[in-house]
Formats: sequence, structure tokens, C-alpha cells
Amino acid sequence: MTRSEIIEDLKKRIPKFPGVEFRTTWQKTQSQDNASISIVLYGEDTETLSEISKEVERRLGNIPEIISMENDSEKGDDEIILSLQRDRAKKYGITPGIVAGTIQYALRGIPLSKYYTQEKEIQIYIQMRKQDRRNLLQLKNMLFYTSLGKAIPLETISDVSISKGFGGIQRKNGKTFLRIKINTTKDDITNIYFKIDQAMKGLSMPFGYSWSKGESYEMLQERSSSQLFGLILSITCVFLLMGILFESFILPFSVIISIPFSFVGSYWIMYLTQTPIDIMSQIGFIILVGVVVNNAIVLIDFIHLLRSQGYTRNEAILLAGQQRFRPIMMTALTTIFGLVPMAIGDAKMIGMPYSPMGRTMIGGMISSTLISLIAVPWAYTLLDDMREYFKKFAKNIQS
Repeated sequence: MTRSEIIEDLKKRIPKFPGVEFRTTWQKTQSQDNASISIVLYGEDTETLSEISKEVERRLGNIPEIISMENDSEKGDDEIILSLQRDRAKKYGITPGIVAGTIQYALRGIPLSKYYTQEKEIQIYIQMRKQDRRNLLQLKNMLFYTSLGKAIPLETISDVSISKGFGGIQRKNGKTFLRIKINTTKDDITNIYFKIDQAMKGLSMPFGYSWSKGESYEMLQERSSSQLFGLILSITCVFLLMGILFESFILPFSVIISIPFSFVGSYWIMYLTQTPIDIMSQIGFIILVGVVVNNAIVLIDFIHLLRSQGYTRNEAILLAGQQRFRPIMMTALTTIFGLVPMAIGDAKMIGMPYSPMGRTMIGGMISSTLISLIAVPWAYTLLDDMREYFKKFAKNIQS
């Protein structure tokens, strides 16, 4: 069963009770931690951040792939909030210090003197009895005495309520932040981030408040940048090597043209098999650069060999296509069928499946092999014409 199927099955099995909310999460291994998703809200006031988080959760709740969300404000315990009405308290001659001190000794207790015996010393505390401090009503009815000896209940001079406190106030770059952790049913993190961007469009936030997609998104961007650099570097190395072998820096482009066609096939097979583009598939793209050019090299090299034997360019291209078709197809098919076990298997490396890499390479080999048989000769013809044109142009300038 897939992850989404397991989660849906669990939702059906768990009984529903009034007032009880169930959340399903997927335990990630250490190698998958970077794939977690979070939205980070920045601002000054924690209460404002908590209100903004409710609107964010409402917007993200419409994304089908998101199964649950949890923000930092939900991790706190219930807290008693006491808001002193200073005008009323001042009227009765009761100061904030008296209120704070009285509540402290009543609920927490305050130490008095120590009682010494022959064996040990005993610390004496003064505190209200447990039966007198069990609920919020007893706190509201706690009495304070004025200078005239009149008893005033706490609820007369203050507002007392219970609310959910923050698990902890976190700060980054001088700003308070609140993190919303998101659990999803799919591993296609890039697609989910796109849907998050769409859902967050038009979100109105107070001045000085902002949001980001968290450190996991930054790490994803850095990883994508490093993979792109590796891809460009591999293409450059192939280009330079072909330039040395063909003794030309124009003709290698006829070999390089087979690489984009391989990417087209890779993306199509990933789309058809509903396979997310993860780090393993990105490695597959880099490997493709060194594999798919082989067929083009075989074709171009044979064309050069025929032309050196006296064949015209068009004759060499037609003959090379006929004689190299079978070896090219055999090479491609053996590679493709050799990758099938990887593409359909469930083998993993540090918790990451090999199948995306296998499917990436199979799709790229199929499209590149079929299209390159037509595109590579066409590109070779075009580039050869360009090379001859520049030769004549240079001779005309010299003369």
C-alpha cells in the first residue's frame, strides 16, 4: 500500500468522538528530514502570529495532499490569564504588587522561617490548602481586603480566563516566529510548495509581519542549485571532450543536441508513472548526460569515417544511418532492459528508493534514441554548413 492509502485506511478505522480531533503523521527517517514542510510566520506579537496562523491553516486546508498541520502555539499548556483592572483596584486601594504577591503565596507558596530539630532543619511554607485552590472559580473568589477591612473578590478587580499558552517563544534575526508543520500524503515536495504559493496569494498581513517556507525549502533550493551546477558541468565536460576528439568546437553541438531530448522523455515517464522528481531522479538526469550521447557519438564518428573515405556528406549520413541503426538500437535496448529491475523494484539507499533514477534514465534513453536518429544528422548538416560558411568568410577577409 502507498502512504496515502495507508493514511486513508487509518482514518476510516479510527472512531470519531465529539470534541476529539485526530491527526495522522508519517514518521520520517533521518534521511527524509529535509523533505518535511513548514511555514514560518515572522512578527513581533505572539498573539497576532497565532491569529495569522489560523488563517494560514484555513487556506492550506484546501490542498488535498495536506493531511494535517500543527503550529507551535498548540504545544503550550493551558494558562490562567489575569488582567488587572487598574482603575477598579486603585479605587479599593489594592496595588498590582499586592495582587501578585497574594496569588503567589496562595498558589505556589512562599517560604517562611526554618524550624530546627536535633536531627534536621525543616523549611516552613505558607500556602492555601489544596481543596481551596482546585478550580478557576475558587481563584476568582479569592478575597482581598481594603484599608477599611472590606473583602473584595479577585473577579471584581480583574478579568480571569484560561487560554492556550505558547510552547515557547522563538526568535530569529531579532524577530519572533511561529512555525506551522505540515504533513503530506505525497513525496512530490516541489509540487506541494507550488500549491502552497497559490494558496497563500492575497494573504493580508500587518506591517512588520511576513512569512517564508522555512529552512526545508531553502535546503531544497540549495540542493536544486547544486544539482543544476552538476548538470551544467557534466554537459561542459562532454562538450570539451567531443571538441578534442572531433577537432572542432562546432560539430560537438550535433552530439549535445541529443541531451535535451532525453530530458523530455524523462519528464514524460515521471508524469505518466506519477513519480516525484527527487534527489535520485536528479542524479539520473546527470547520468543521462554521459549515456545518451553515446549513440550520437557512434553516428557522427561513422559519418566522419565515411567522409574520409571519399563519400559525400549526404551519402555518408544516409549510409551511417543504415549501418549504425542496428548497433545503436541494440545498445539502447540492452541499457533500457537492464534498468527495468531498478525502475520497478523497491530497493532503497539510506531510505531513498532507486526507482525514480531508473525511470528517469529509461525515459531519457527511449526519447533520445528515437529522436536523435533524425535530429543528430539534421544538426550535423546544419552545423557543417555553418562551418563551411565561416571558412569561406574567413578566406574572403584574408584575400
